[in-house]
Amino acid sequence: MSGLVTSTLVPARRPRRAAIRVAVVALALLLLGSMLPGEAPRADEAPAAPSLAEMRDWIESMKTTSRGPFTRIRWFCEDGTILPPEPYACRDHGGGIQHGEWSEHTQAIRAQGYPLATLLAELEPADYLGPDGQHERLRQILVERFLVRADDGWVFRRARYYRGAIQLEDETRQSRELLLALADDPWWQAPDRFLLLREAVRLLPVDGDHPAATRARDLAIEIAEADPGFQDLRIKLHGMPDAGDIQRVHDYAKANRDPALDAPLAELAQALETLYAPRAAIERLRALGERASEDDLRRVLLEAADRLERSASVTDRLVETGQIAGALRERIETNTRSPEATLRLLKASLALEQEGFAVASRLIERNADTAVSRREQLTWLRALGESLYGAGLLSARQWRHLATAIDGLLEDPAPDASRYATELAYLARVPGWAQRALGFHFDRAIERWADLTPMVGHLIPDRLRDSPLLFYSRLLDGLRDDAGRLTDTRHRLFGASLATGLRPLNPGLARGVLRQPPADGEPFDNQGIYLLAETTATLPPVAGILTRGEGNSLSHVQLLARNLGIPNVVVEDGLVERIEDHVGERVVLAVSPGGRVELALDGPRWQPIAGDGEPATDPPIEPDWDKLDLDTTALRRLHDLRADDSGRQVGPKAANLGELAHHYPEQVSAGLAIPFGVFRELIEQPIEPDGPSTLDWLAGEYRQLRQIEDVAARERATAEVLERMRRWLATAELPGDFRERLRERLIESFGSADTTGVFVRSDTNVEDLPGFTGAGLNRTVANVVGFEAIIEAIREVWASPFTERAHAWRQAHMQTPEHVYPAVLLQATVPVDKSGVLVTADLDTGDRQWLSIAASEGLGGAVDGQAAEELRVHRDSGAVRLLSQATAPTRLAPRPGGGIQRLAAEGPSTLLSSAEIDRLRALADDVEARGLLAADTNGDRPVADIEFGFLDGRLALFQIRPLVENRRARADAYLVALDRPLLDIAGESVNLSRSPRR
Repeated sequence: MSGLVTSTLVPARRPRRAAIRVAVVALALLLLGSMLPGEAPRADEAPAAPSLAEMRDWIESMKTTSRGPFTRIRWFCEDGTILPPEPYACRDHGGGIQHGEWSEHTQAIRAQGYPLATLLAELEPADYLGPDGQHERLRQILVERFLVRADDGWVFRRARYYRGAIQLEDETRQSRELLLALADDPWWQAPDRFLLLREAVRLLPVDGDHPAATRARDLAIEIAEADPGFQDLRIKLHGMPDAGDIQRVHDYAKANRDPALDAPLAELAQALETLYAPRAAIERLRALGERASEDDLRRVLLEAADRLERSASVTDRLVETGQIAGALRERIETNTRSPEATLRLLKASLALEQEGFAVASRLIERNADTAVSRREQLTWLRALGESLYGAGLLSARQWRHLATAIDGLLEDPAPDASRYATELAYLARVPGWAQRALGFHFDRAIERWADLTPMVGHLIPDRLRDSPLLFYSRLLDGLRDDAGRLTDTRHRLFGASLATGLRPLNPGLARGVLRQPPADGEPFDNQGIYLLAETTATLPPVAGILTRGEGNSLSHVQLLARNLGIPNVVVEDGLVERIEDHVGERVVLAVSPGGRVELALDGPRWQPIAGDGEPATDPPIEPDWDKLDLDTTALRRLHDLRADDSGRQVGPKAANLGELAHHYPEQVSAGLAIPFGVFRELIEQPIEPDGPSTLDWLAGEYRQLRQIEDVAARERATAEVLERMRRWLATAELPGDFRERLRERLIESFGSADTTGVFVRSDTNVEDLPGFTGAGLNRTVANVVGFEAIIEAIREVWASPFTERAHAWRQAHMQTPEHVYPAVLLQATVPVDKSGVLVTADLDTGDRQWLSIAASEGLGGAVDGQAAEELRVHRDSGAVRLLSQATAPTRLAPRPGGGIQRLAAEGPSTLLSSAEIDRLRALADDVEARGLLAADTNGDRPVADIEFGFLDGRLALFQIRPLVENRRARADAYLVALDRPLLDIAGESVNLSRSPRR
């Protein structure tokens, strides 16, 4: 590079960035067209933003044009001056750098919020520091760095050869300045930011090097595109790489007849040799140590290199790699080192990850050829887990739980076969943990950039395949297959037997057509078995669910599915394609209470087992008509209600919460209930002038709907009836003096008719009944401020039972669907910092000695299916088993003035503190001791489902209901038979000194 660039000028670089912004403004003015001086553009003259299709076309053009995202080369001086590319052009302007100037298309895309064609030399480290830094923008920059690697240069593909457009020295220097600033920033030094900081070191060109694994995959794609005969080897390199691939590539190169492929094949072989070089990490650690300026750091790195070199066996080498990687992470997180030392340690960590990858590959290859004992394979698994912790893909908390599970098996010379299978199933959570860790940092950026290129969706899968997780998963698959053979509990997928890849959430038996999610605006088929990217909070009832993202098992939709016996299975990515091959075919999905899964093509043999495919449901929903009081219209204070009021004047939400308030007055915020009678009074009014009452009209419409035999026609007619009902409720005249009475009671309950914020919640007479939960079906309007806004929210809540989704889940199971009466609960907003759901039993086993807890940051935690912290907690001992960490990237918080805002989540590795967990344990015991939930017809106390929150450590309670499960799904004869092998192996042990069964 020519020109004047001095490090002393770095602090004064703002003007040069201002110059670039001036260029963007100039472009905007150009796009506005000609205007008279001083004339402002009219609204109808504002330039239209480019469409996504236009931006995608522009990007594809950038990849193939010689200047890519640039128009010309310019000098960008420190004082803001932009000059032609003359030698030393910025000498009289405080110095500067030379690079390409963005084209109009590039600037137009950037104006839409995509940091396209980011020049790292222009980054200002200060922009990304502290809690208010531009962290999401940095994530998007890292996403583009991935695209540069994965897509052959991305928009810089041809521009890499445009002399002067990109100056590697400037890019590398400023990347280093950025990383040193991040390493010196207290916000970035938090352990929860370790993974993102390490990924920045990995993706930014701080050393100008290129990870060998990524390069090998990129070259394999390039070669396969030119030569289809290479496709099989490309697939292997992506999915099951090992050191033997070096020879395979050499052999392919010898047989190659295309001279154009000689160079990429040779480069691929070199990349693989680098990847699997036995001394790569040793040499890297020594080089980093010898150049370290701090004596202690030099000693640590050189001793790490010596430990690796002295390893007596390959197994020992893998163990040492994991231990050193974990120790380096802990040293980085002590925050007692200089930024330079931190950066050096992060580079060493990356070298150790590559070492773990290479050593694991050799061991996996050996395992394929010789019989290796279960004990040694468990030792490998533990070492790989520690490597994943060192790489930041597991938190310290996850690593502790993982190590405890493996150590518990290793310390038992002959563990019980069922325990062996159970612990291995727990270890299978690790890939999901790692994926969710990356997703926390990158999901939002990936989702945004997916509008521009689908290739961005490969970021997380490619990153995981580059890590020791690839070999952890392959090793675990073999051990789980062994456990499945020992216990005869393998899953069945279209006739194939497998031990991994399917994880059940809800038991049940379903028969229907396998379907992809419908296009926007199209309805779900209630007898379809759907393969979904995620289980959303708005999912209507379907026959069965196969999902790639389960959210959490205590979300409202999961509890509804559990209640109605709808089988739900989490599918790992590796099996999705095999399932997609059968979309459109009739299938049967069976999930046993013990966790076995069978997905099979339908046929005559299933008729006596699954019938016509209707989900196993309990009797129709039937409220207690004798108890129902529709005459009372007096508004009632929440703290005056009791559980016995449920189904009388209010629903179970208000009644049970009133009971909670009676026992725990400090934990339940102030509230006001509008009884069923007000809604009944409202719908006694005519549907139209001189027409029948709205109630009579609705009953007549439902009778007519039942007479329509054609399913599609009935659904269309139902939608029309429900829509008319919602429209009527939105404008109907409120009964009598309701507004005046509401105003008075709001002042009494909250101090003001406008309030500082209330949640307006639905509470019908047909929920939390025996056989039906109704969780999450109706509308809750959050943090409503202002009297008129409260009135509108009440109307929304009254209308919510008449949405198509609510009708499908509930009224479709009622004999008299017109008699759904919503009460309304107004409860003061509590701005909790974390919230969730507590169930007073183990959801998977039903064991009441264990509690199931799911929690997320902010309001509404876990109930909408967020990626929550999910725990099993032993009532007596307080022992905690971690199922997942809270990795939802955003949290909900009350907005001042009303409504909800979505903020960035902190993503702590531990959300609920030990004291908060103990408080929930005590609550579970106390709720049962006080008998807050009525016993069922058999005299048994139901399992409680409690929604809670914490504000500065203080417990808040929002709801308590009985957990309603579908007993028929759990008792179905076929499902019970699937679990019989688990009973037959009771007491059998596993010899860890022997190799797994094959």
